Amino acid sequence: MEKKEKVGIPALYISICVVLLYFIWPYFISAILSMLSITGDTSLYLRLIANFLLMFLIILIYSNSLKNDLKNLKNNFGKLYLKGGKIFIIGIILYTIVSSLIVELVPNGLNESVDNLLHIYDKSPFLLLLSTVIYYPIVEELVFKRTFKEFIKNKWLFILITAIINGSFEIMLSYTSVINLINIIPAIVFYGILSYIYYDTDNIVVSISYRMFYNLIPCIGALLNVALILF
Repeated sequence: MEKKEKVGIPALYISICVVLLYFIWPYFISAILSMLSITGDTSLYLRLIANFLLMFLIILIYSNSLKNDLKNLKNNFGKLYLKGGKIFIIGIILYTIVSSLIVELVPNGLNESVDNLLHIYDKSPFLLLLSTVIYYPIVEELVFKRTFKEFIKNKWLFILITAIINGSFEIMLSYTSVINLINIIPAIVFYGILSYIYYDTDNIVVSISYRMFYNLIPCIGALLNVALILF
């Protein structure tokens, strides 16, 4: 039988440290870059390197759990991805409906964070790919879901709390006006889908994979646009 990470004060302490580290890290890196007066493309590359250092650190912290999940995935690949796929498809349909309603009811409330992100990486599409398809899926699934799994045992409470925290963080990070806060609804739906997948499969690698797949779609579109402009 696979060993589980001990539940208790040590696990709680680790989870709190991981969450705090995730929130503090960007400010720490920004302070260093500002102190060194580093801006432009150089700043983007250095931030990406710093982000990946954070990602590897969090992976190291949860290395035992991730090894167990990878082993479980290897033995139950089809079963886990089929179960996760059903949830993902139904969830994305629901997410699309909710997002469409938001656009119809509050057209000026459309979240501009994705467009802003794409413009930031206009000159560095490879950085966009690394950030949205690798960094964010791995780090945010571990930070916003893995850290809470051991302490929130109730399925629906876990899904709701993790979805609200992850969705709220995303919207507040890209906050431009009060009306943009309406986007927290589809964000909660989307992250709720991933929380549901994680809880039902009990495998964080599965939810990370589906988030990677979802993020890959707009990235391909952005890369194609860049290719058309260049060629």
